[in-house]
Amino acid sequence: MKTNETETVQSVERAIELLYCFTTRTPELSLNDIVKRTGLNRTTVFRLLSSLMKKELINKNAAMNTYRLGLPFIHFAQIVTENLDLRKMALPIMNELNEITKETISLNIIQGASRICIEKLEGKEDIRQFINLGIPYPLYKGASGKLLLAFSKDELIEEVIEGSGLTKNETAELKKDLLLFQEQGFAFSMDERIIGAFAISTPILNSQQQLIGGLSISGLSARLDNNKQLFIKAAIQSAEKLSAMMGYQKLGG
Repeated sequence: MKTNETETVQSVERAIELLYCFTTRTPELSLNDIVKRTGLNRTTVFRLLSSLMKKELINKNAAMNTYRLGLPFIHFAQIVTENLDLRKMALPIMNELNEITKETISLNIIQGASRICIEKLEGKEDIRQFINLGIPYPLYKGASGKLLLAFSKDELIEEVIEGSGLTKNETAELKKDLLLFQEQGFAFSMDERIIGAFAISTPILNSQQQLIGGLSISGLSARLDNNKQLFIKAAIQSAEKLSAMMGYQKLGG
């Protein structure tokens, strides 16, 4: 078993090494070029290229008998670029929201079928909610996850529900929540993912009217009594400001 795992890891490392051979100056390479650059034998390089071609990560120019990176890398680059820009643009707005609410502010995105926090500002109170960066959380629990799911494509919603293990009644309740969050433009939860905590989340949209992330306020439920409407309004305004910076324009606006 260990031998198979070692061989798998080695194959992955070699495939990554192969991908690094391509640059802006050398976007197309022959089999011999890749053999020289990696130091791997021709059989291994050919096998790796064949595997990568099956996943469309490598394309072959049959006329020139050369290889180049596939179109999925455009998608990957867009994800990285958008998230880097999103974090940079979001921080000043998150700071303002943090000052207004004194609560924890987080910036979340969808990764696969999970929610990932890519930036956060801790609350200013002695007792505050802690959020871990980079840890996957389910999309079907809590305001931050459900908000992202509510503004996602139907295919992802169905995929998440199928893998959630929710009962029929729980699924119906989830779908009801998603419709409500879509209509009102924000999500709210209390004592759902963490007992004694609340979360308010709002969508961040881009120039194509597509969801690129969610901005959330979270903290202790006991501090929310007189602040709920203030927090909701501040969260919506902050998300709208960030969306506008990302190129979003309201339809008909």
